[in-house]
Amino acid sequence: MTGLALIAVLKTLTVLGSAESYAEESAPQEAAVFARADRILAAQNGRRAKWERYLGLMGRRESRPSLASVRYRLAVGRKVYSFTTGGRLFADGRFVRDDEVADVLEIERIFRETLSRSPWKGDKLRVARDAAMELRGFEDARFARLDGPIEKVVGEFNARRKAAAHGLSPVLFKSFVVEESYWQDGEPSEDELRAALARLCAAGTDGKGRFLGWNIALRNLHDADFAQRVVSRADNPEAFVPAAIWKEGVK
Repeated sequence: MTGLALIAVLKTLTVLGSAESYAEESAPQEAAVFARADRILAAQNGRRAKWERYLGLMGRRESRPSLASVRYRLAVGRKVYSFTTGGRLFADGRFVRDDEVADVLEIERIFRETLSRSPWKGDKLRVARDAAMELRGFEDARFARLDGPIEKVVGEFNARRKAAAHGLSPVLFKSFVVEESYWQDGEPSEDELRAALARLCAAGTDGKGRFLGWNIALRNLHDADFAQRVVSRADNPEAFVPAAIWKEGVK
């Protein structure tokens, strides 16, 4: 696209839930960045589709990142780019190659600069420390509603636990709940959360009553893959770790 053609192209920023929008001319030097972003998003969709076909052959599927994390949309011509409450390009990072990360960071920079000139320039982009219990990809309200009950149940456990049991992180337990019950309807009650915690604790205790650790408990309860997903999600809440779902009749 030439510089002359770009004069007629508007870059329009909108905020979900707002009737307002902010438009400005797209700078000529941004053309190449947006073109690369188009290729990256198309490529990550293709890579994810191949991965999902592979999982399907094994009778499995995975959760996708929640659209609830999207707050901003930046339109350039007919192309629309979605950004999260943290100002990050909405994409499944697992399918973005290392050599594409610099371009993703560049389009996020352009978004932040556009936001700074918009009516929402006072908007504070969310960062991980603003929401300690938030797990990327699981921003749906049903998961947020679990935060209070989980903190209460885990707090009770840590206050009353036997000396042999290790302290439990609420984030780790939430990651466990997400992995184990993501595909089920409804939300667990406090009593169901307490029962799940007791079951997890029992899975980490050997025949002599010795507690062997939460990682071992997760592995014993299901398998090593299950444990790795739960721990990875809890250790780095800013990285999307999908919940693995077995199709009915396979597991």
